[in-house]
Amino acid sequence: MSSAATPANGPTLQPTRRAELALRVRVLGVSGFMVVLAIVFTLLNSRFMTVDNLLVVAFNAAILAIVATAISVVLLTRNLDLSVGSIMGLAGYLWADISSQVPEAGPFLLLVPLAVGAVCGVINGSLVAYGGLPSIIATLGTLSVFRGITFIYAGGQQVTSNVLPEWMLQAVDIRVMGIPALAIVSVIVVLLVAVFLRQTPLGRQIYAVGSSAVASFFYGLPVRRVVVAAYVISGLLAGLAGFLLAARVGTVSVALASGWELTALSAAVIGGVSVLGGSGSVIGAALGAVVLAMIDNGLVLMRVPEFWRMFLQGSAIVAAVTADVVIEQRIRRVFKTHGDRVR
Repeated sequence: MSSAATPANGPTLQPTRRAELALRVRVLGVSGFMVVLAIVFTLLNSRFMTVDNLLVVAFNAAILAIVATAISVVLLTRNLDLSVGSIMGLAGYLWADISSQVPEAGPFLLLVPLAVGAVCGVINGSLVAYGGLPSIIATLGTLSVFRGITFIYAGGQQVTSNVLPEWMLQAVDIRVMGIPALAIVSVIVVLLVAVFLRQTPLGRQIYAVGSSAVASFFYGLPVRRVVVAAYVISGLLAGLAGFLLAARVGTVSVALASGWELTALSAAVIGGVSVLGGSGSVIGAALGAVVLAMIDNGLVLMRVPEFWRMFLQGSAIVAAVTADVVIEQRIRRVFKTHGDRVR
C-alpha cells in the first residue's frame, strides 16, 4: 500500500495507521466511560469508590469477563455463540456432581468442565462451519440442547455445597494482597487470550476470517477449521467459567448461568468487539464486563429498582452498538478514500 501524501503542514498517517487508531478508540472509549461512571456514582454515593466496594465490583466482573472473552473470540469470526450460558451450566453441574462423588481426584477434575466446553464448542463449530447453519440459529438450538442435557443428567436434583470439595469453595474467596484471586485468574485468562489472538497464526486467522471469509478462502486459509477452532476456544473458556461459577455459588442447580449469554454479549459489544467481525479486543470485552458490574453495583447502592437497572443497562448496550456501527463506517470510509476496502 502506498503512503499517503504529506501536506505542507505536517505528516499524514497511512490508511492502515488511521484504521488502527480508529479501532483503539473503542478500548479508549470504554475506559473513558468507566471513569465517567466512577465519577457519577461517587458523587451520588460516597461508598462507591471505597476499596471494599471496588473489590466487590472486581469480584462480580471476574467470571463475566471470562465469558465475554469467550463470546468475543467467536464474534471476531463474524459469528455468534448464544449457548455459552448453557455450556457453563452443563460444565459446572457435571464438575460439581463428579466432584461430590470422587472428591479424592482433587484439582484434576478441572479437566471435566474444560472437556465438556471443548466438546460443546466442536458441536457448535461443526454446525456452523460444516453444517452451513446460521450461527444464531445453530447456537440458539444448542442453547436448549445443552441445557436439556443438564436437566436430564441432574434428574431434578441439585448439588449442595456440603458435598463439594472444601478446597475449591475456599479457593474462590482467597485474596492475594487484598485482591480477590478470582479477579487475578480472570485477568490472566483475558491477557493470555489477547496475546494468543494477536501473536499466533491461528489468532490472526480468526481476525482475517471475520474481516472477510471469502477473501480468506481465496487466500488459502482453512476458513472452516478456523471457525471450529474459535468455537472450541469459546467452549473451553465457557467451561472454565462454569467451573468457577459453580465453585462460587456453592449449591449448584440445573439453572446455573441461565441468561449469561446475553450479558456476556452485551459486555463484548460495550467493550468494542465488532458485531460485524474482524475487529475488536478481548481486553475491551473484559472492560465491558467491568462496566456492567459498575453500573449494576452503582445502581444497587442507589437502591434503584431492578426494572430501571435493566433499562439503563439496555440503553448502554444500544449506545455501544450505535457507536460500533459509526466507527465501522468511518474505517470503511478511510479505506475507500485510499482505494482499499475493509470486508
